[in-house]
Amino acid sequence: MKPRKHFRDKDPWMLGEDIPNADLFFSNVWLHVFVNDFVRHTGRAYAKIVSKYVGYHLWFYFGQQDSYAVGENIAQRIVHEPNYAAKVNRHIVLEADKLRRFSMTIPQRNLERLTDRQLWVIYSRHQRIHSTYYTWCWIPVAADMFHDNLTDKVKAYLRARGVPEVQLAEYFLVLTQPTKKSLIYAEYEQLLKIAAKIAVNRKAVAAVQMPDPSAALAVLPAGILHALEVHRRRYYYTKHLWVSGEYTIADYLHQLKEIFNKDQSPQEQLRLQTRGLVRARGRRRQLLRRFKVNGQWAAVFGAFGDFMVTKIYRRYAQLLAVHHMGAVLREIARRRGISEAQVRCVLPEEMEAILLRRICHPAVLKERTKLMVYYAERGCDKLMIGDTAKKYLSTVERVVDTDVREIRGQPACLGHARGAVKIIIRASDMAKMKQGDILVSIATDPDIVPAMKKAAAIVTEQGGVTSHAAIVSRELNIPCVIGTKIATKVFKDGDEVEVDADRGVVRKIG
Repeated sequence: MKPRKHFRDKDPWMLGEDIPNADLFFSNVWLHVFVNDFVRHTGRAYAKIVSKYVGYHLWFYFGQQDSYAVGENIAQRIVHEPNYAAKVNRHIVLEADKLRRFSMTIPQRNLERLTDRQLWVIYSRHQRIHSTYYTWCWIPVAADMFHDNLTDKVKAYLRARGVPEVQLAEYFLVLTQPTKKSLIYAEYEQLLKIAAKIAVNRKAVAAVQMPDPSAALAVLPAGILHALEVHRRRYYYTKHLWVSGEYTIADYLHQLKEIFNKDQSPQEQLRLQTRGLVRARGRRRQLLRRFKVNGQWAAVFGAFGDFMVTKIYRRYAQLLAVHHMGAVLREIARRRGISEAQVRCVLPEEMEAILLRRICHPAVLKERTKLMVYYAERGCDKLMIGDTAKKYLSTVERVVDTDVREIRGQPACLGHARGAVKIIIRASDMAKMKQGDILVSIATDPDIVPAMKKAAAIVTEQGGVTSHAAIVSRELNIPCVIGTKIATKVFKDGDEVEVDADRGVVRKIG
């Protein structure tokens, strides 16, 4: 292990992400890549990373100057290097497909028949394929999520082309709008089509409205049940964020009920969704012509939109992989007499010892499930627990003033809204979400999309313009402010707020 030369350098720590329901098994893949292998396709890796785990809750930190330099390096390549962004998008799809194909080979039943070595082969292949995936798939995130490097360059270009400041946010969002459907868009479109089939059958509509899903299943036509099962098999894993979760038919019945509770019919909702995408494409073409955007900059705008589509594409492959690896982890835990939480606190080299040499330290792993700190720089990985972990954290974490009535972020979808705040972090929080509420989250993910569809506005602490919240809000045309840093700390359930997504401002009212 090399000396930890960057931990106490003069670059202050900055919170990268706050991720509930995440573990070391999943996060070590990308944290290790960030400092070791990310240089491969970008020319620059992160110098240092620290992550904190309390149970299944993760916070990870970058160096503030270091993360800016990484983002600036990538943004410069996207803006000035022909075909770089297109190459990144192409490889994101290729690596996501590799991960998905591998995921489909991971056995989900009868794992007790496998030898320890066979389990190690599956585990190590997952680590290798998922790590290579991140050398490409993190590039758009690093370019824009933490310091808006790419966004700032695009806005500077638009100013130079004569776009007035009052219209800058609007034109930026229009010009970076995806021209293709994301998998989230396609998934919801398919559910609307199922709803449209139900709408022509009065008994089926009544069944969907039943409070008891089991009663609804007993009376729904066979064709509808088959369509729902096909939908479930295609998307069940998208609720898996990042330790557990799987969609059931009952979940989809609940979503169908919400579709029928809206003012428009399912057919009209489907038409509106399609019409919105067509209209966005048209506005984008008009602005490209109006400001004479061509050549490399036309490619940049196109790539920006594609980043949003490939972000969801690669995320779905990743969710499938992590979901399927859960069965492997549970089998390893069973064989060694430890809990699933303990086996999720193991580094790859330790997993090799557990499976191939039967070396396991349950007491140490149990302590890790309570509080653990992981530090990484190139050639160095270190795990800490107890007082050592607390000492490290004392130099990393910062107290942030949350006693404010107004916060600012970046517009992700324009518009205005007022309503009651509902803090929605994971799917288990969605029951409290009512139509017209303001959804406030750390960062949205596929498991809370049903709640996002009810929101009058969406506010997140994290994420750049290619974040999940930005993508979904655009597709649903819901006002959205991202990157506020402290939204879930400032607001609480029931607070009345006003969201001005044109300016990126959220304020308490009353």
